[in-house]
Amino acid sequence: MFKLPTLTLITVASLLASNLEASHAAVVNGSFETGNFSDWNTSGQASLETSSFGVTPVNGSYQAVLQTCVFVGACDDNQPLTNAKDLESFLGLSVNELSNLSVVEGSAIKQTITANAGDVFSFSWNFLTDEDATNVDYNDFAFFTLNNTLYSLADIIKSSFPVNPSFSHLKKETDYQTYTIPISVTGNYILGFGVVDVDKTGGGNAAVNSALLVDNIKLTNIAKVPEPDTLFGLLLTLGLASKCKRQNC
Repeated sequence: MFKLPTLTLITVASLLASNLEASHAAVVNGSFETGNFSDWNTSGQASLETSSFGVTPVNGSYQAVLQTCVFVGACDDNQPLTNAKDLESFLGLSVNELSNLSVVEGSAIKQTITANAGDVFSFSWNFLTDEDATNVDYNDFAFFTLNNTLYSLADIIKSSFPVNPSFSHLKKETDYQTYTIPISVTGNYILGFGVVDVDKTGGGNAAVNSALLVDNIKLTNIAKVPEPDTLFGLLLTLGLASKCKRQNC
């Protein structure tokens, strides 16, 4: 039979292990610190950039950059933009969900994640563009998806852009912002990020670039992460039990 200190140690270890498992971030390579898109699928103009790109990543050395056209010259022939129909299929969206918003083409990344009820999903994002907000026909926008649901992040017309953007390759930038959303149902989710070229005239405007920068994508479970007082209490119990053993109490 286990003696008290041993049993206490096992209990503490089990509690810590269960809490660490519960708070484990299910997003793999969420800050892109591998230096590549490992564990992600990409479509269109997607790259990983450091601060030399003109914007400092929120976490670590890398950030994902999705564009409607490469900022220097024409779009990269090796990474052609993806049309609206193929983006819908890639992200698991409904047929014509993007087409009905006058999306012509764009770029996206995705990953399948496992989330628990009570998890909080969060990420940092930054929207940039050369489009003119007065031209409503070209209202490019950035978004993210969870399974079949599309969540808008920013667009040309409604978003606020700083007067002096830090990004030198495009005229306007929202700066990095944090988005959080609670997870209510345990399960697997298709997580996606995208930026699209909109043209209500139907011709496409790929010569004018818009971009979405994403970083620090993670899942946390605040409710199951042990509070400092809880950890202190567990360790104090272990210490008292060990002292009791030495004094044969």
